[in-house]
Amino acid sequence: MPEAKQHTQQKFIVGGLLLLGGFVFLLLPNMVTEPWIAADDSSTAPVAPAPLVSPSTAAEKTKYRQDSQKVLAQIIVARDSLQERSVEYWGDFDFRQAIALVDQGDEQYGYGNYRESLASYQQSLLELQRLQDKAQITLENALADASNAIENAQPGDVAIAQQAANTAITIAPDDSRSQQILARTSQLEALVEALQLGEQHLQRKELATAKAYFQKALALDGQHKKATAALSSVDQAIVEQTFRGYMSRGFKKLEDNNFDAATAAFNEAGRIYTNHPAVDQALSQLETRRSQLTVSRQMREAAAFERQEDWQKALALYQALLKTDPSLTEASVRTVGVTVRANLDEQLKMALKDPLALSSPNAYNRAQRLVTDADSIKNPGPKLQQQVSELKRLLQQSTVAVNVELRSNNLTEVTLFRVAELGTFENTSLQLRPGRYIAAGTRLGFRDVRVEFTISGEPLDQPIWVSCEEAI
Repeated sequence: MPEAKQHTQQKFIVGGLLLLGGFVFLLLPNMVTEPWIAADDSSTAPVAPAPLVSPSTAAEKTKYRQDSQKVLAQIIVARDSLQERSVEYWGDFDFRQAIALVDQGDEQYGYGNYRESLASYQQSLLELQRLQDKAQITLENALADASNAIENAQPGDVAIAQQAANTAITIAPDDSRSQQILARTSQLEALVEALQLGEQHLQRKELATAKAYFQKALALDGQHKKATAALSSVDQAIVEQTFRGYMSRGFKKLEDNNFDAATAAFNEAGRIYTNHPAVDQALSQLETRRSQLTVSRQMREAAAFERQEDWQKALALYQALLKTDPSLTEASVRTVGVTVRANLDEQLKMALKDPLALSSPNAYNRAQRLVTDADSIKNPGPKLQQQVSELKRLLQQSTVAVNVELRSNNLTEVTLFRVAELGTFENTSLQLRPGRYIAAGTRLGFRDVRVEFTISGEPLDQPIWVSCEEAI
């Protein structure tokens, strides 16, 4: 039978009982004037008059009747509310006991025992109110148990959550919390499976797969705190893994002295965690390593230039290193010796470049001192030995005069600057040391001539011709 129809019938029954009780109390005493069974006239005793009900007693009974009706009205409301909450599933025994007290009160009411019936009704109402309180407590406990089981999300929690959710929806089907818990519970089994698979892949460091399962769990229940925390945790783990990957790559490239690739990797790590101390330390280590490697390479290059006796390049490298880092002791020490050799090398090159200048006494003396300084060098090397040998040869050659033949037309006045005025001649010879010479010729009515020639120390292939031939 539907609950609404059952409630309506129960209301009619209670109303009927109330009307019947009123009829018995008010009308029946006036209607019954004789006993239900008549006695024999011969044996009939005189009948005592019926006792009268005092006004106070009647008022008292009326009050009890009215109070009983008020309590019954509250009982009906409480009873209907509990039946709407399916009390038979969670408080059936106590509910039957409370309804039995109503039946007891009805019986007492029917006999006119209004005070006793009121007490029964009040006790029934009290029990029903206790059941209402119990319903609320049971609802809150069921919601809490279901929520805890859902958040705990272990295989054994599925049944616990389902039972608690069913209790909540039974007690309060229209409550949004009950509906929400029931909906979440319906996805719990799949959610538990997704979380467990996610954890398994997380333990194996398969972070992308673990993240996919945690995302699936959160899609099933967007409010699930454990799934939210798991997804956040795996996202952080992915970030950490990516960060460590860039750092590891950077250090590997650093070991290979691939500074550009190492810098790029460390910078990528720095973009993940801005101002991370590990990134700053790695970049500092990289710069130190780069600097050390650069210094080592340039020191090796400078040493190679020294072995090649390319003193100018060696000196330039040492000076560049010291400009970058003045604390480089080895570069500072080696600069001293290299500077001496570089200066000596430069002077030797200049002397060898212009051997004819040795005809000058000053240049000759400077060259002599250069030879002396070069001879004092220990382990001079083949280049220096060659330079010294060549300079010595040039010095020797610069002191040896060479026979030079000059020719003219016997009409031209010839002057050999810084040597002598030769006058007119057709053919003359002079002993000249290596050097640069200028012979000038003059003749009246003719254009002057000027002849430059060089004596290198070797005999000339042909005579020097000095003659004014062009008339003016």
